[in-house]
Amino acid sequence: MTHLTHRSLALALLVGAGAALGTVATPAPGTASALAPMSTAFTGAARVGALFSTVGGRLAGHFCTASVVDSPGHDLLVTAAHCAVQPGSGRARSGLVFVPGYRDGMKPYGAWSVTRVVVGGQWARRGNPDYDVAFLTTRPLHGNRQVQDVVGSEAISFDHARHGHAVAVGYPHVSERPVFCGSALHSFGRTQLEFDCPGLPGGTSGGPLLTGAAANATGRGSVVGIIGGYQQGGATADISYSPYFGPGIAAVYRTALNQR
Repeated sequence: MTHLTHRSLALALLVGAGAALGTVATPAPGTASALAPMSTAFTGAARVGALFSTVGGRLAGHFCTASVVDSPGHDLLVTAAHCAVQPGSGRARSGLVFVPGYRDGMKPYGAWSVTRVVVGGQWARRGNPDYDVAFLTTRPLHGNRQVQDVVGSEAISFDHARHGHAVAVGYPHVSERPVFCGSALHSFGRTQLEFDCPGLPGGTSGGPLLTGAAANATGRGSVVGIIGGYQQGGATADISYSPYFGPGIAAVYRTALNQR
């Protein structure tokens, strides 16, 4: 759901994970039901924010979404790998900045720079959509408080049920406010999930799919997926996808936790 056109630099650590879970089945995407809920613009959730590129040290525009997840260092984000590493390139983007709760040009909690990107070797070498997940280590741009200490964090869940209800949060790149949407989550092949909600366009890539959160995405939830994977999250704004968070993604998460 985002097109990476910025120059990539090999400034981040890329680490392989365990054996691939297999490639995604590729049936033709469906059409969102006329009864599918629409996304709703809102004032934001503190643990979810916009990912910005920078030019000359200044924010140049947000292009993806990320969320803070539990980590011992209190400094970890999860997003889509295609937001940080060109598929198959093994090279990570530099100059990324995370602004949690961003809205209307405001940074209500501050901003954190991305210092390390960890993706699975299956993405870094081949762009395998089943591994379109990245974990980003951050540091504060101002002050010395880690992002989790300021805004809290979401839990992260692996081997979660493939069906159920989730709430998506994302930052459309054409808007200065985030959107949320609650809808059904279900399997798309063996290694992907599908989430039907009109109104999740480019820029929402990397946004979390949360279980256990309130209907309007407030309150702590658990990340069971991110907008990404098949078609880099979806070819239209109506239907989104996520890699299934199974053993392979869990291994990438453990690698990120160990990179200190």
